[in-house]
Amino acid sequence: MATAATQLHELADNLESLPRPAAPAATPQECVLLIEDDAEAMWLVRFALEEHGNSRYWLEWAITLREGLEYLSSGGVDVVLLDLGLPDSSGPESFVWVREVSQVPVVVLTANTSLETERAVTEDGVEGYLVKDRVSGSLLLQAIGAALYAKKQRVSSTNHPKLLRTRFRLG
Repeated sequence: MATAATQLHELADNLESLPRPAAPAATPQECVLLIEDDAEAMWLVRFALEEHGNSRYWLEWAITLREGLEYLSSGGVDVVLLDLGLPDSSGPESFVWVREVSQVPVVVLTANTSLETERAVTEDGVEGYLVKDRVSGSLLLQAIGAALYAKKQRVSSTNHPKLLRTRFRLG
């Protein structure tokens, strides 16, 4: 009999074989990396992205934090949806590991309703905190959009002084 991990890997293989929705030529797609060990949650996220995302996003799925960190370190990820209850890591430490690997915006998507946990990751810089049984597809997409917008604002504000120096020949 197949183990749960084997079944999850088979689901991941099946996910890869499914066609991705094509984006209109003028609309670049952004990669959402879901680090989540629950296949049902993955399918719900995928459905939300397809239903509410207007072909703007594509989903990559990692079952463990280790797999997620490997994928994240290879680049190409625009935003991470992170579960805090993974087989190889749990709690705010999972976010700390993600932040060690990349500065990609992170939205926590978890069953953990602890205010302490929410405060801990929010103080450490998580862009959003969503509780699984209280989230809708549109709320998920709003959180992803807000995280990506915050990232663009950070990039814009860090490039701004360079732009001023170049334009006005300062320093």
